[in-house]
Amino acid sequence: MKKVLLINPPELMWKGLFSPPLGLLYLAGTLKDKGIDVQLIDGCIEGWPMVCEKIKTYSPDIVGIYCLTSIRKKALKVARIVKGINKNVTVVLGGVHPTIMYQQLLEHYDEVDIAVRGEGEIALLEIAQDVDLDKIDGIVYRDGTRIIKNSDRHYVEDLDDLPFPAWDMIADTFDKYPVSLPKGLSNYNGIDFSHIPMAPVIYSRGCKGHCDFCSSWWIWKKPRFRSAKNMVDELEWLYESFKIHHFCFFDDNLTMDKQATLDLCDEIVNRHLHIAFSINTRTDCVDLEILEKLKRAGCYQIDYGIETASPKLLSRMKKEVDIQTSETAISLTKRVGVRAGILLIVGNVGETEETVDDTIEFIQRIDTDLIGAVGGLWIFPGTGIYRHAKKLGMIDDSFWLGDEPFMVYTQEHSLRKLKFFTHAIKKRKKLSEMTLRYRINYVFHTYIGGVEEKVLGVLKKHFILNRMLESSYPAIRRNVSRIIHME
Repeated sequence: MKKVLLINPPELMWKGLFSPPLGLLYLAGTLKDKGIDVQLIDGCIEGWPMVCEKIKTYSPDIVGIYCLTSIRKKALKVARIVKGINKNVTVVLGGVHPTIMYQQLLEHYDEVDIAVRGEGEIALLEIAQDVDLDKIDGIVYRDGTRIIKNSDRHYVEDLDDLPFPAWDMIADTFDKYPVSLPKGLSNYNGIDFSHIPMAPVIYSRGCKGHCDFCSSWWIWKKPRFRSAKNMVDELEWLYESFKIHHFCFFDDNLTMDKQATLDLCDEIVNRHLHIAFSINTRTDCVDLEILEKLKRAGCYQIDYGIETASPKLLSRMKKEVDIQTSETAISLTKRVGVRAGILLIVGNVGETEETVDDTIEFIQRIDTDLIGAVGGLWIFPGTGIYRHAKKLGMIDDSFWLGDEPFMVYTQEHSLRKLKFFTHAIKKRKKLSEMTLRYRINYVFHTYIGGVEEKVLGVLKKHFILNRMLESSYPAIRRNVSRIIHME
């Protein structure tokens, strides 16, 4: 029987912002359930030295490496280390990047033997069971100088057929994960968030949306749900075995099936499971009944993917949600006592100062609890925006051979201007209302550091000078804009 080592590469993009590797835990659970000798190491917790040591001491036959586009260079570094220790180890890459960019990976990186496309549980199991590679759907592999792409693998129809993630494999290191403390909330219903890390879980795979910036479809295909019983069995097991009562549902759109959502909430309540959790969803997938049930089951926060409040931009990105629906959903969320967060993308195709102001005006109206704003439209393979950027000549596939984690769409605005837009959104202050004094404060604070305090101190003491600057804003806007590279 072959030995399998699963590795989450060290050094994610944002230090401190990571959680247990749920995808690898699912793979480990599937392999373990079938009697495969499998171990897992999370490099984000253990670091490079321990990853190297584990490869040497465990001596695996197969190494599976998690590979997002943004961390592909770290994944490839792990692959090189593996081959340097034992060139006979079979290196398998899985995740969204090998799902889409498999040809490039196998053409340019000899350290990669197999790329798994889409859901990986069954494909990796068959690799570990020594099934002939040409008979394994959903993989791409190297045969001498030839790169062979097998037929697509059909998605897992019944998610209840999958074993639970192998949480026991990280039981000894779970308390090393960063504590996920929701902003402004240290506890909920008697559950203290300050000591125990949050556990990621997933109730569904896939999303009914087809947003232009997202590549989720490449992995998950058709939206599917576990049974409520199966999901709550896992929550209860984690609660009783590992004393975890803080969860985050990593579903793209947890409430897209109303009955499945209601069933989940009822199952949690009927079992008297004292937990707290947050979810992500769309504003067109909630109503008062769903929200009241979520609240009763322990949901303390819902993060909605709003992206922008401009109807024109929403249509262009294929979001298919209108602003009134979003306003209603957020109002109802706050009414039932659940925190409402919104997720925004700044710098969409067609973004202008007017569309940014539309978004800020929307934020002011709804008075959301939290704002998560991405300062730029990130371009990833497999998305509509990637195809658009390629047509414009901004990018081609060779970009992914370089070291940058991703590209930001800057065809219409510079990175500095996008940063200013993001700053304004987080401050909830419309660009059209921003005074010269505020803009100078932003520039000094961002690029000079500390000097703004002295300048503003002078302005506050000199009322006439302050008023002169305010009234002069329209006339000198162009010069200020040139200074801070806004135009």
